[in-house]
Amino acid sequence: MDDKRTSKEAYAEQILWLRAKDGDEVQRLIAVASLGMCRALATGTISPAYACHRLFGPALLARLDQLGASPGLRHAIHMATELEDVADLIPDKLASAIADVEAELLKALADFPPSDLAGEKWLVRAP
Repeated sequence: MDDKRTSKEAYAEQILWLRAKDGDEVQRLIAVASLGMCRALATGTISPAYACHRLFGPALLARLDQLGASPGLRHAIHMATELEDVADLIPDKLASAIADVEAELLKALADFPPSDLAGEKWLVRAP
């Protein structure tokens, strides 16, 4: 094997692609990823700063606006973008703020039409 990289270096260069093509599937993917981020926040596994830097930021809100996303999902994500501020300004309210975001995400998910199981998978090979 000519590759002299360590397994850690090789792992660091891996790319994971998630893809959803139609509007409802894109929104469903965002809602599910956001729920996972909220669970990690609620357990203290990640920080609000990390969550807001990686997912819950203005770029996601802008993409949702471009997609014409549902008002419920936009509202939930808008609430999520404020979690870092809640943690900094009123940390005793963070747990309830995360729970509120989760509740809004679940409502938004429930409002989408049922998913077609025959549709494309979200996990795809890198181009």
